[in-house]
This record gives sequence, C-alpha cells and structure tokens, in this order.
Amino acid sequence: MDIKELYFSFRIYWTKTRGIINGLAEALILLASIASFFVLIYQFGFVQTPETAKLLYTTRISILMAFFTGITLRYILRFKDVIQEKLLYLDISIYFLLFAVLSAKIFFKESISQSLPYLSFMTSPIFVYILLILLSTIHLSRQIFTLMQSHIKPSLLFLLSFVFVVLVGAGLLMLPNATNHGINFIDALFTSTTSVCVTGLTTVNIGTTFTRTGLIIIMLLIQIGGIGVMTFTSFFALSFMGKSSFISKMMLKDMLNEERISGLFQVIINILFVTLFIECIGAYFIYLDIRGSIPGGFKQEIFFSVFHAISAFCNAGISTLPDNLYDPLVVHKYNFHFWIAILIVFGGLGFPIVFNYLKLLHHLLLNGIKMLLGQQKHYIHTPRIINIHTYIVVISTLILLVAGTCLYLLFETDNTLHGLPWKGKIADAFLGAVTPRTAGFNVADMTKLASPTLMLTLILMVIGAGPMSTAGGLKVTTIFVALVTAYNTARGKEKVEVRKREIAPYAIRRAFAIIVLYFIYLSIAVWILSYTEKGIPLYTLLFEVTSALSTVGLSLDFTPSLTDIGKIIIICTMLIGRIGVFTFFVSFCKEYTKKNYTYPQENILM
Repeated sequence: MDIKELYFSFRIYWTKTRGIINGLAEALILLASIASFFVLIYQFGFVQTPETAKLLYTTRISILMAFFTGITLRYILRFKDVIQEKLLYLDISIYFLLFAVLSAKIFFKESISQSLPYLSFMTSPIFVYILLILLSTIHLSRQIFTLMQSHIKPSLLFLLSFVFVVLVGAGLLMLPNATNHGINFIDALFTSTTSVCVTGLTTVNIGTTFTRTGLIIIMLLIQIGGIGVMTFTSFFALSFMGKSSFISKMMLKDMLNEERISGLFQVIINILFVTLFIECIGAYFIYLDIRGSIPGGFKQEIFFSVFHAISAFCNAGISTLPDNLYDPLVVHKYNFHFWIAILIVFGGLGFPIVFNYLKLLHHLLLNGIKMLLGQQKHYIHTPRIINIHTYIVVISTLILLVAGTCLYLLFETDNTLHGLPWKGKIADAFLGAVTPRTAGFNVADMTKLASPTLMLTLILMVIGAGPMSTAGGLKVTTIFVALVTAYNTARGKEKVEVRKREIAPYAIRRAFAIIVLYFIYLSIAVWILSYTEKGIPLYTLLFEVTSALSTVGLSLDFTPSLTDIGKIIIICTMLIGRIGVFTFFVSFCKEYTKKNYTYPQENILM
C-alpha cells in the first residue's frame, strides 16, 4: 500500500471515527441537558433532606463534567461550525465559566472562599443552577431547531411546541412545592394550558392554590406562551449554531410572518427586547401605584408588579389576587387599572405594528437631525413607512377602544360603576372595553354585568386584537377585510382597496376561511358542552367557549363548575384558539399541488 492509499484510508477511518465521537458528544450534551431539568425540578419541587441534598450536589458535579466533556469535543470536532456562531464570544465565555466552576468545585472547594473570596459565588448552588439552566436551554434549543430541518409542516410544529410546553407545565404545577394543598392532573393541565395559551380561565383560585414556586412557574409559562415557544427556541438556536438549513429558515420565516429570511435573527432579538422593555416599564409603573398596599413587604410588591405586567402584556388575564382586579386590595386603584389596560393594548397590537412605528420614529429622528445640521432639505413628499397592515390594526383598535369604553360607561353607569368617582368610572370602563380583546382581567363580578354589557363583551371577544400579537380572537384585520369585502360586493366592486393599495385575493379568501372555521368549531364545542354540562344555560356555555377560543379568560363564574369532560373540551379549545383555528386545520391538511388547467365556470344560486 503506497502513501496515497494509506492517506485516503486514514481519511475514511477518521471521518467515520469523528462522526461516531461527534454523535456521542451530542448525546452526552443532550443527556446532560435533560438531567439538568430533572435536577432543577427535584431541587425546587420537593422538600429536601440532608441525604437528597448530598445526592443533588454529586449529581450537579457529574452533569457539569458531562457538559464540559461534550462541549470540548464539539469544539474540537466541529470547529468550522462553531466559529460561525453569531454569539461566539458569549458561547466561549460560558465555556470558560463552566471550566471555572468545575475547577472551583473539584480542585479548590473550600480554599477558594479563603484565598479568593470575591469568586466564592461560583460555588453557590444558585449560581450553578443558573449555569445549568443556561446550558440546558441553549443545547436543547439546538436539538429542537434541528427538527425544523426535517419536512415537518410549520403549522404542525407550532402546534406540537405548545402541546409539549403545556404537558411540561402541567407536570411542574403538580410538584409538592408548587401548591399549598395539592392539585389533580386535570386542574394542573387546565392551569398550564390557560397560562401557555394566555387565556385566563381557571378551574382553581390561582392566588390561594399555588405557592410562590407555583406562581413563578405560571409566570414563566405565560411569558413563553405569550412570545411563542418557537421564538425562544429559535433565539438560542440561531445564536449558538454555526449553520442552519434553508428549510429551517423558511419554516421560521413562515412562523414569524416575515417577508425575508436574511433578518430573522434580528426580528427575534427585536421581539424579545421590545417585550422585556415594555414589561419592565409596566412593572415599574404598577409598583409605583401599589407599593405599601400589598401584604408581604417590598419583595412581594416587586413580584406582584412583575407578575401582573407579564400577565397584562401577554394578554393572559391571570392575577395572584383571589378576586382578580376587583379584589379589595386594588379595586379602587384606578391608576393600576389604567396601566394594566395600556399593557394589554400594547400586547394586543402585535409586534409588526410596534416595529413599524419604531421604524417611523427612527426615520423621523434621523432625518430631523440631518435637516437641523443642514445636510438634508425638507421633504417635498411624505415617505410611506406606515404600511396598510399597521393602518388597519391601529384604526380598528382605536375605534373599538373608544366605542367600547363609551358603551361600557353607558350600560354600567347605574350598575357596577354606580357610586364610583368619574376617574374610577372612566378607568374601569376603559379596562372593561380593553380586557375582552383578549386579556380576561375582571374589574367587576361578571355575573352582575348588565345584559347589553355582556353582549358587548361577547362581540369584542370574537373580534380580538391584532395578528402576530399575544392576543387571540378572529383578529381586527380579518374582521376589517371581511366587512370591506361584503360592502364592496354589495356595491358590485370586485377589488378591495385601502389607501391606494389593493388587498391580495389570498388575504380575502383566508379571512373568510378563518371566520367560517371559527364559528364551525365554536358551534360544535358549545353543542358538546350542552350535552356534558347538564342544566347550564346556553348563553353561559356560549360565553365560556367564546372566551376560551378567543383566549380571553372571562367567565360567568362557570369555569370551576366544569365536569372533567368539559374541562378537556375547554383545554382543547384554548389550545386551538392560541395557535388559530385556521392554523390548526392547516396543520392536518395535505398541501394542495397547483394544477396548470382550469374547468369551465358555472354560477350557482346564493
């Protein structure tokens, strides 16, 4: 055998060996990631004894060693892919931090606190758990994102991601440390679903059933469900992966409703930043209004503010108070009601609207500075930055907010708003008009509302808020397109035009398909509940199903009375409502292959 043959034989052998070692390294990292979550669950979900604490310490060291070994092998074997990561420096920093923690745990132990006391935090369990969460999240996101490179339909993957998080959330809520007196699986599944699907319907009292640990789990589920499971996953995967396939990028483009695949990572960064920024501002203003009035001191007030800011922006409508927002602690805090309503509105507008206005603001500031410096003349024409989608959502939202507030004030002035100061009447009427689209916070006992108010609430629940938002419902764009199309059809006009732009025929067909499927599912669900829930008025069932399907969370005090079958139906309804009725049916339909021929047309009677 000559040198060339020996070289090629070695190359073949090394390629196979490298593939096997790489597979083992990935498997080791995956097992370490899964083990990390089990250790975290056991640590915070169960009462610890000295024996279990010692076992957990040994397990943490073993998991850290597995991570270090697997990541080291990955760096060696896949160096070309690693150096193409967007956040390479952060990945390397985490790697060296992992090495430092292992060194402190194995080699230095007690001496590090004596010689280098400022580094003693690296040996604390909390710091190690934060590191494990970060490592597990990054590497599990890689594995999940790899699934997107297969030929799974985006809509089906979107559905499965929510189902997975709901099931995990249900398991976490059944942990002993999550509740005060325990909870059965159906109620845990219902609570997890209503949190992930940001609905707000509850079969148990959230404030009295769950401990601080349980409330933190619910808050995290709301945050994940509000932004989107795949948004979180894609952020970590795109940040810490060298290359991703064209198929996975196209699937992510469809999920994020983006026109281009080149800026997907920036879109995800913007979504996360805007969400956290608005929630932080909202939590600050909420804290300013409630400080000194929530039992438990400063920490409880901070937690209350953060929880309600996340719940409001994500349109979840879940509160830690036993009686929601008409609880005696906050029922007369009208500034608090106002901030909650504002957060709901921002969450319901949708990320494309926020980004569109941020783009306009950037344009105005940049060109204003240039004009002040004399580098640019004043405009002869107005630049078209605000697109048709933004125009429709903003105008529709303003009309619904103003009309809803006025009608709520009219119907409830002598009822639930009776005796309140004008500031209280306006604040509660505004929140009463905002919350059905689709947050679910209660400013009054729903069973005491006047019949016209309940009908107004039902209509607003059906309409919903903006697409690509944290809200549900049919969406204002769907209703707008359907109404304009109906009006044009009555006039005999074929094209649907808004502000000198034509609405695409596909968008019109999709709007009517969404409406038809929405009411078909609504009718079937109400029909089934009318059989399973004996003796319940039909309007109560209709209100309950509409609230679940539009992910609102308002109820006529009926949700806790549901039978187990009824709870399962509402669970399915909330899940379908969160991903969208149209998306749900599309995920199970075989894609149509377009044909290059047409049949003769024939009219039918309408």
